[in-house]
Amino acid sequence: GTPNWASSEAMDIQSCDAALVTQLVNRGLVHDAAEFYRLKLGEIAALDGMTKDRAQRIFDSITASMKREAWRVLFGLGIPNIGVTEAQSLCRHFPTLDALFAAGRERLAKLEGVTEITARSLTHWSGDPVNRKLLRRLEKIGVNFKCQGPQCGG
Repeated sequence: GTPNWASSEAMDIQSCDAALVTQLVNRGLVHDAAEFYRLKLGEIAALDGMTKDRAQRIFDSITASMKREAWRVLFGLGIPNIGVTEAQSLCRHFPTLDALFAAGRERLAKLEGVTEITARSLTHWSGDPVNRKLLRRLEKIGVNFKCQGPQCGG
């Protein structure tokens, strides 16, 4: 799910393209989405082809991404069958991502705009202890888990 995380449709981390994400992963600096928020400015600045200004832009954009809409977080996790539209639909029905992940497949599948495939995919993903741990880490770091505003139907 890491390549999705920085994309403009997800957390919209400016100047952080696929090549940069690959470099971060290859250097062992980022293994999952939560590790973006542990990056230090100096680590970003030390990457190949990096200027001081671009490193600062990326660092600031990572910080800003913590406040993005919850549907972007959900999409950015790279859950199979959860595209932008599905993420927006799901977030419309719940006050927080925690409430969404706690809902259960049957309840999810009954919601307007949510297919059985989407519901099954979401519950399967959130049933994995590694994924649950990632969610806890993201929440602890301060990434927005509240579904609010017009894009989440609230």
